[in-house]
Amino acid sequence: MTLPRIALIHFHLESNRAAPITDRADFAAQRLVIGEAFAADVAKVPPVVSAGTRGFMDSLGAFEPVPVFAAFAGAGGMMDGGFLKELLQVVRDRLPADVDGVYLDAHGACIATDDEDPDGTMITLIRDIIGPDTPLVTTLDLHAHVSPAMIAGADFIAAYRTNPHVDQYDRGVEAAGAMQRLLTGARTGRALVRLPFIPPSTTLDTTRGPYGEMMQDAVARATGAIWNVSLCAGFSVGDSAKAGVNVTVTADDAVQALATAREIGQRFWNARQAFQIRLTALEDAITLMGDHATPRIYGDVADNPGGGGRGNTLAILQAMLAADVTNALFGMLFDPALAHEAAAQGEGAVFRAAFNRDETYAESGKLTAEVEVLQVTQGPVACRRGLYAGGQQDLGLCALLRCKGVLIIVASIRRQLCEPAFVERFGLDIGDFNTVVVKSRGHFRAGFDEYFPPAQVVEIDGPGLTSPELSRIAFAKTPRPIHPIDAGVMWHAEDSGDVAGVVAAPDNG
Repeated sequence: MTLPRIALIHFHLESNRAAPITDRADFAAQRLVIGEAFAADVAKVPPVVSAGTRGFMDSLGAFEPVPVFAAFAGAGGMMDGGFLKELLQVVRDRLPADVDGVYLDAHGACIATDDEDPDGTMITLIRDIIGPDTPLVTTLDLHAHVSPAMIAGADFIAAYRTNPHVDQYDRGVEAAGAMQRLLTGARTGRALVRLPFIPPSTTLDTTRGPYGEMMQDAVARATGAIWNVSLCAGFSVGDSAKAGVNVTVTADDAVQALATAREIGQRFWNARQAFQIRLTALEDAITLMGDHATPRIYGDVADNPGGGGRGNTLAILQAMLAADVTNALFGMLFDPALAHEAAAQGEGAVFRAAFNRDETYAESGKLTAEVEVLQVTQGPVACRRGLYAGGQQDLGLCALLRCKGVLIIVASIRRQLCEPAFVERFGLDIGDFNTVVVKSRGHFRAGFDEYFPPAQVVEIDGPGLTSPELSRIAFAKTPRPIHPIDAGVMWHAEDSGDVAGVVAAPDNG
């Protein structure tokens, strides 16, 4: 029996327009494998692939994989247009026109220096190569900005349902089920409804609150003729030309899909006032750190590397040192120069450390302080919780420093601290600390919930490129007017929507 040949592509970048440009080197530092190199990773047991791709491969059944490329850079600035063109050429060169199907594991909120919709451009190119009848399924991040080009080109779209994200594997499984149906001749209609609404990032917890309620209702509608409902809040600080909450529905028929998308969109819009941020002022957070009766974890949400933050603002650390906070852990600070200096000094060394010596962004700040090098590590970390569970992450060269009563993890690869193994690799017990400060927006909740339940989580109002206070973001490309940035925004679902795919003929009987 001839096995179906299914192409695999992984394309993942969440773009924050205010952050430094993400180029080829940034992808290479995290994950960039093309052609034969990707094929070698796919062939390993278990395969070295994204969680979504692993779920897809595990569930599809017997098939012949056709690996094209995997390019992952997490979150950063706009993608270098030249490198986007390179990846598009890889698709032209390595995607056979006669494959039986394509699975695209994407993020959906990428911006390039010369393209406002790289995900749509990628999907359109794939469709042009494989033709109108070959199935193309894709999974997206919950923060995706879905475009008409994306629903026109993809037969099936499934976005994450959880935030913090813990269902990437499950969405790959769902995409495999859709692929199986499409391979047997089923066809879909798709609809997209976008709202002029940017919910602040800290209001998007799907385990509780208004977004959790909206998500639960949306997912429950995916039954019968409705294949999937994806309720994407978008990337609040990305400043995308596609910004805004978006509802994408895949169904037997585009008319059904549009009706469902409009109903969900209208319910979300009606609940918009419930999405209110509640941040803790820095001085109040410092006071809480002095309470040794209740351990707490503090999210430095405005400097989240997982949203394109620089990962090196020092305002919170400086306040902790000035207040003589003790029994505290702070991480991860992205400062390659300091990490390498600490390694050169060696474990046990005490020296005057210049934090952010090479940084030019004013809000990052500068600090010179005496530190002791406790440990230096390098290489990948096996992850066990939340966003990265079951995989590996490379933090590059890392140093654990002691400065007064605070232990500081300094890394040479920019990544949010949302995985307990990043701390445990130093032989530390997270439960021993009274205060843990993490540069992360929300994924730390799933990583550290075994130590800190919701009542012991504090989100600090600090400086950075990922602030939930949207009034601080210099929006340039975001469509206006848009709530809550602009007052008096009006919107009605029945006036909105794009459709693609199958549109059933009206019943005139």
